[in-house]
Amino acid sequence: MIELRGKYVFAKDQIFAVVDIETTGTNSKEGDRIMQIGAVFVQNNKIVNTFATNINPEHPIPEAVQRLTALTPAMLASAPVFDDVALTLWHQLQNTVFVAHNINFDLPFLNSEFERIGLDPLNIAGVDTVPLAQILLPSAPGYRLADLTQLLGIEHIHPHRADSDARATGELFIKLFNLAKQLPLVTLLALKQLPIELPRQTAEVIVTALDIVERHNPALASDLVIVDGLALQKLRDDLGKNETQVKFPSTKKEKTKLYGNQLSYRGEQAKFMNVIYNNFTHENAKPLLLEAPTGLGKSLGYLLPMAYLAGGEEQVVISTATKLLQNQLANVITEQLDALLTFTPSVVVVKGQHHYLDLVRFKRSLMTDDQNFALQFTKMRLLVWLTQTTTGDLDELQIGSLSPAFRDQITHHSTRVNQQFGAYDFYSRLQHARKHAQFVIVNHAYLAKHANEFKNEPYLVVDEAQHLPSDVLHVSRKQLRFRWVLGQVHNLEVLIQNSHGRDLTELFDNIAAGRRELNSLRDNLRQLSDGINRLQTLLYRSFLLNVKLAPVHGVYERRLTNESLVTFLSHHGELINALIASTNEIHQHFGNLQQIFNDESGRWLANDRVLLAEFIRAMVALDEGMATLIDLRGQLADYPESSVFWLSEAVQNDTSNLILSGALITTKDYFTRNLYPYFKVPVFVGATLFSSARSQYIYDQLNLDKNMVATKRFKEVFDYANHAQLLIAKDAPNPSETNHFLYTDYLARQISGLLLGTHKKALILFNSLQTIEQVTHLLQADERLNEFNILAQGVTGTRTKVLRRFKDENNSVLLGTSSFWEGIDLPAEQLELLVITRLPFESPDSIVVRAQNEWMEQQKRNPFFSLALPKAILQLRQGIGRLLRSPDDIGLAVILDARIVTKQYGKTMQNALPNELPVSEIASSELAKSARKFFDANKPTE
Repeated sequence: MIELRGKYVFAKDQIFAVVDIETTGTNSKEGDRIMQIGAVFVQNNKIVNTFATNINPEHPIPEAVQRLTALTPAMLASAPVFDDVALTLWHQLQNTVFVAHNINFDLPFLNSEFERIGLDPLNIAGVDTVPLAQILLPSAPGYRLADLTQLLGIEHIHPHRADSDARATGELFIKLFNLAKQLPLVTLLALKQLPIELPRQTAEVIVTALDIVERHNPALASDLVIVDGLALQKLRDDLGKNETQVKFPSTKKEKTKLYGNQLSYRGEQAKFMNVIYNNFTHENAKPLLLEAPTGLGKSLGYLLPMAYLAGGEEQVVISTATKLLQNQLANVITEQLDALLTFTPSVVVVKGQHHYLDLVRFKRSLMTDDQNFALQFTKMRLLVWLTQTTTGDLDELQIGSLSPAFRDQITHHSTRVNQQFGAYDFYSRLQHARKHAQFVIVNHAYLAKHANEFKNEPYLVVDEAQHLPSDVLHVSRKQLRFRWVLGQVHNLEVLIQNSHGRDLTELFDNIAAGRRELNSLRDNLRQLSDGINRLQTLLYRSFLLNVKLAPVHGVYERRLTNESLVTFLSHHGELINALIASTNEIHQHFGNLQQIFNDESGRWLANDRVLLAEFIRAMVALDEGMATLIDLRGQLADYPESSVFWLSEAVQNDTSNLILSGALITTKDYFTRNLYPYFKVPVFVGATLFSSARSQYIYDQLNLDKNMVATKRFKEVFDYANHAQLLIAKDAPNPSETNHFLYTDYLARQISGLLLGTHKKALILFNSLQTIEQVTHLLQADERLNEFNILAQGVTGTRTKVLRRFKDENNSVLLGTSSFWEGIDLPAEQLELLVITRLPFESPDSIVVRAQNEWMEQQKRNPFFSLALPKAILQLRQGIGRLLRSPDDIGLAVILDARIVTKQYGKTMQNALPNELPVSEIASSELAKSARKFFDANKPTE
């Protein structure tokens, strides 16, 4: 390697040894051994040599490792031992750069084995392709070798086999090195200047790429532009051609002709399309409530008629439940709908401001050494991502749980146009695209907050409409966390005067006007802090002092009557107004301070600007806290009959940890007032909208008059009669009446029996994370289940991690709670056995649920039948909906809750399930046998 400015550049003819090893375990010091070695040697972007061999580990191979690698003791019995091949490999690796996918496992393990037999450990440079890929492919769906080879089209025949993994990693390394050399000079310089140490010599890949680019000075890529020192994607006109379609294809013949070789004609989907189109082309269009089962193709089913209805003149707003579904819908438009139309449909995905990178704030963050590897590493990835993204939407990135403080530091907080980057500001791009796009895709939370911003009454389609009411209630929930607000005040005070570093006092020490503004700021912050402390003390004394409460999950909670809160706010209105006045004065004095700063712009260093930016960031956070107080007061005034408020504190009896919360408990009149006036009559779509044929639930939730709505429920597409079955344990214990230890033991025994009886991939649905944890421990203790990979949400990993492993790994079992009941797609052999441990009723003990029940009683309605039961039925329908996801799927569902047959409401729940689904009520002791019989009868024919 050649030294360059304190870093090293890899020589032109450098040989890179890309190595992968398979081992019996992860700890060579405890006796684990290598059982396979693969290496490819790369020089000048080509694989020039290979080395691969099986190794007899002379050590037991755990069953889990055998399943993962497909290497068995019998296969390795005649292979050489490590001592026989070690010297040859050791010599081949001399003077190379060692490359691996997770080098800090492969290289130390290999060196440990070299030392064990008397060879010196390798003292060579090393590169890790994991962080390299994370930097250069920041929006990749994952960074396992299998994820990256699939993304880049690299052949990877036998994952978890050393020879195949080494070759795939070698191809990956070549592609990553080439990607680095294609980065713009300004990006490479910014990457090099970030103070961060990557594993071993991985950073030298970036330095070498920089050296090559500096020497050859290639032209900037045609799709990039340099704006204020950052390389960005050029602005593009994505509005498409606004030609109007001639005629909507209403007949089967017309649709078949339109589809050509792109799509197959589906009868129910065609009816779905026609219902929508005909509704809006006749006089007196009505709101539509359309239940479309899984497999119908509802997304394209409403997108196609809406494209014809809107033509090039009008806009279609589509709201869906999650950000993931937003992106999926955008893909349907660009990949499927676009292929069918004579014009290019333009689409924009819109989310809240905090999803979008603020270029000014991000550039400012580059000047700060956060002394934090994760943050500095994220900045590297963001710099590369800027050369790829046109949206600035951080959800494009696979960056895990980005620190809330750092996210707050680099995202948008204002709708003001960013003059420094002008039209290249991502939020400005978004607003321009939103005004001109034919399809605007939002999520329910965004729709609830921003409906009034849509002009000219666009069309509105609400997909996954059953979630819109609950999302509105969730958005309405506000929390005034006193400790957090006081923390923001403290941050501002420290930035003004900090005994451990540079502060604003030092900054403005020689400017008299600046000193005066800082003195005023100090006084305002002191007044605000005193006022907030006084308010929380008054709340505590008024509502919690001398009140005996039972803690729930380590927190005391007390519901406040609306009358008592109105009285409290009335008595202390002067204090609240003083808090608001102090906040406004803080803004005024800081605005004056900013003006002074701008007037003296020539005297400031980069760190001075960063200091001022930190103050602005803390002020924004303070504003959010104070806005919550105003929102809570406004909610009490605007929705006095449909809101609930409560106080909570930690069990430590610490009044400084007080939280004042408020939430809507019903959507009554909400949509009529805040949504429908801004759109044409809406189209509501979902796979599970109705809890029964006569239920009023969905109409009440959406503020719809049943007599004024056109309703249609489309037939099931999948063959439930021949491809599925539901088994109900008729003697299962009632979970609310059974000792918890006996109940979890029952669940574990039944799940074990089903797994051992069927040997199928299984999804086990729960209502409680605590129950998941207890059942998981019981399953893990059952030695008969050693062949299964038991994955449990919150126990063996996060939701995302366990779901990904469940999809990829054989013999896997996934235990999950609420988020797994819906929104996951596991077709074919990815899921064949579904176990529902408990009917999905909400806990009746939460303050919000109790308030909802009381509100129902005031309306002379039964809370259980009007609210709790419909919610549970829709959730159950969603759960059962995981079973069949494609026409050829085979699936068995098991319910371990006898209430569905023993309670009066059980028949209503069963009637809501697919009509053709065969149902058998049997004893728990017969479940495993019946399950095995079902799968034996449905074995695929060869």
